[in-house]
Amino acid sequence: MPERGRGGLRRHLRLIAASLRLSVLGALEYRVGFWSEAVIGVLWSLAGMVPLLVALEHRPDIAGWTGGEVLLLTGFYLMLSGCYAALLSPSLVATMDHVRRGTLDYLLLRPVDSLVSCLCSAFSPWSLLEVLTGAGLVVGATIHLGLRPGPAELGAVLVALSCGFTALYALGVLILSLSFRAMQLQNLGFLLEAILELARWPISVFRGPLRALFTFVIPFAVMTSFPAQALLGRLGPAPLLGALASAAALAALARLAWRRGLERYTSASS
Repeated sequence: MPERGRGGLRRHLRLIAASLRLSVLGALEYRVGFWSEAVIGVLWSLAGMVPLLVALEHRPDIAGWTGGEVLLLTGFYLMLSGCYAALLSPSLVATMDHVRRGTLDYLLLRPVDSLVSCLCSAFSPWSLLEVLTGAGLVVGATIHLGLRPGPAELGAVLVALSCGFTALYALGVLILSLSFRAMQLQNLGFLLEAILELARWPISVFRGPLRALFTFVIPFAVMTSFPAQALLGRLGPAPLLGALASAAALAALARLAWRRGLERYTSASS
């Protein structure tokens, strides 16, 4: 890799690390608020398990998923929602506010990629406790189910998680790009957060067009069901390749939409 490429990567990594550090320091200024926000976030997410538990009380499984497997799925969901709340949602809100006020120049003039600059403009570090809780649930469910994943299963989990987080960021960038067209479209960020709740259900619950929609267009299956299936040894190479293709297509589309959106941006000084 040429020196320029390595220098650019280091610059981006330093920016992300500095932004995260400042967010953590800012949050720790009010430690009671930090921990209360973190605990409330975890409890709120765990409360979403109630419909699943009610369903399991009336039947032995949910669309072929047993109680332990649903717990495994919930763990991956908490990791996903925690990352969204901690890393993506705050940046989307902050950037949309800059677009609305015409002050996005403060982020665009940084000597880094404009999209990276916007996506690390704000973080909510207390939500990372939700990620740790989800990881704990995954480990606990794995032990409870007696799973002994090998290198192939663990590799498939990592690939599925990478595809899921890539798709999540791509969806966020698409919504961010739409905000250049009309400020009312900022509400799509809340819509994405609401639809994200569907990711806590196994993909086998959905049928027909809905299943295709949540696998390839809004790939919630890739974000939560696929990692769980990979750990259970049920994810074949074909779905994994489909996840890679879907995530890559969404990422390319998001990048194109971002460039088009910047062309429509008018700063307050223009």
